[in-house]
Amino acid sequence: MEPNFQERYFKRNFASGVINGIFFNLALAFISGSTILPLFVSQLTGSDVLIGLSSTLETIGWLSPQLFVAGMTLYQKKQLPLYIKTAYFRVLAFLGLVLSVFFLGAKNPSLLLVLFFFFFAVYSLGGGFSGVAFMDIVGKTIPFNKRGSFFGMRMFFGGALAALAGILVKQILEHYQFPNNFGIIFSLAFCSILLGISSLLAVKEPPLTETKSRKSLKENLLQGIEIFKQHREFRLLYFVQIVIGAYVLGLPFYVIYAERLLKIPPELVGIFLTSQMIGFVLSNLFWGYLSNRGKNREILLITAIISSFPPLILFAYHFFMLPIFLYSSIFFFLGAINSGLNIGYMNYLLEIAPEPERPIYVGLLHTLTAPTIFLSAVGGIIIQVSSFTFLYILVLLISFGAIFISSKLKR
Repeated sequence: MEPNFQERYFKRNFASGVINGIFFNLALAFISGSTILPLFVSQLTGSDVLIGLSSTLETIGWLSPQLFVAGMTLYQKKQLPLYIKTAYFRVLAFLGLVLSVFFLGAKNPSLLLVLFFFFFAVYSLGGGFSGVAFMDIVGKTIPFNKRGSFFGMRMFFGGALAALAGILVKQILEHYQFPNNFGIIFSLAFCSILLGISSLLAVKEPPLTETKSRKSLKENLLQGIEIFKQHREFRLLYFVQIVIGAYVLGLPFYVIYAERLLKIPPELVGIFLTSQMIGFVLSNLFWGYLSNRGKNREILLITAIISSFPPLILFAYHFFMLPIFLYSSIFFFLGAINSGLNIGYMNYLLEIAPEPERPIYVGLLHTLTAPTIFLSAVGGIIIQVSSFTFLYILVLLISFGAIFISSKLKR
């Protein structure tokens, strides 16, 4: 690395990374796994399992290949070329999804359902390949004491736009019929994704001065096992990520519960989305403040506590007649959980991972947490064989476990 390389290009890299995050967080509003995707899939099928799977499909692609990708990139001095290559696949896949919605629509819902899962899976898998590269780029270009602000600004401004997008989504759902309403929403997501990917191309990435030799997948797996066995904080962070992340068990079904049991009109999904983005944005101010002061452990602990709020509020509606508009507070807290988990675990991981081995640490953690991506589908199975009540009792109990395990992390 050239002397003062990080400082020389800090403003440029910081701005490019923040703009990238703004547009991707805006895109997430239009493909929200807690509101938009479950509602879209529910128009094509009555299967709660498929509705649940749709909400975590992006996470499936994001997590699954990362240890494999880390092994590919560990010996590379620069990661930006891989990010650019995967961008082509992501853009083309999402364009295929948009065209499928417009041209198939209600004419062939079964085929549209299949194509949705195919194109969205390819798009998400591309995100998994670029995820390790992105995290390593951040680690090399953004100083430790600026990462809280970096991720906070990405999420704050992106979330603010996403909150406004929720109002737009409400208007689209009210004034356009299926499938054109979702075709328009997904088109807006496509434009945001394209702008987000393009903005990161301006980053000036310093090459690593020390790289690892190329290893086989087996060797990388053995190294990963050794890291998991020897590194206590990494091991604890993994368990924290699992238990807090288990909130996705009930994630897509808060909106389905509202539609089926509370008889809330589907158009109010836009209000739920806005509430979720407001929670996402406002909590970011707090998370960013804590992260810049090295308090990523506290972020994870507070996030674990907040993860108990959504099921508690749902139970309040189950037992009492409350105003419908208060139901949107569930989505406010879901936004705060999502934001806190992302900022807390990413910055904690970057703190404890040695720079030359950072791709392995990132890839290993994401690959180990990959099985949790099916929790939303498991939530659908639980509803089919039991009830909403049983599902959210389970979510609540797991949140208590998350509080206990998060308290064991060291600062």
